[in-house]
Amino acid sequence: MRQVVAPLVIALMAGASVAAAQTPNRGAVFVPTTDRPSVDEGNSRVVITPEVLDGWNFLYTFITEVEFVLCLEGYEKNGVIYVDGFRLARIEEARATSVRYQPCTGDRYVGTAHNHPPVESGGPLCYRSIPDRQSFDLDTRALVDIVICGRDRYLWALKDGTTGGRLDTASHE
Repeated sequence: MRQVVAPLVIALMAGASVAAAQTPNRGAVFVPTTDRPSVDEGNSRVVITPEVLDGWNFLYTFITEVEFVLCLEGYEKNGVIYVDGFRLARIEEARATSVRYQPCTGDRYVGTAHNHPPVESGGPLCYRSIPDRQSFDLDTRALVDIVICGRDRYLWALKDGTTGGRLDTASHE
């Protein structure tokens, strides 16, 4: 299974981004596309494009045994962080509950996202562990830290402690 997934992930990352079909309900807003309306949550501090969300869903669906890390690309404007792309980090070791990777680089780097793989017990996955918080605190370039914790589920945090995300699984298509 992993041998098949690796080429799929590489192929996904080789292209820029992919299209999404879901609308967040808290914390993030969509950047408008030609075929989907955007949702503005008012005071949101993080904007995530549909293409990025769709890519996260693809990876979360097919990489289910280990954690992965994504280098987020975008920019900050007027106190709002815009995430419009990502690439797979150079991962050195991945396990079900941890991942070791090389620091992200690039002029458009705004932070990282990583998954919490599904667990058999069905327990809660949307949380920031102590290692998650420490990694984010030590990364002086990162503006946002995101945990992908299910299809259409994620949690974000900023350096000032502000958090948000999309934590329900209802479709808003």
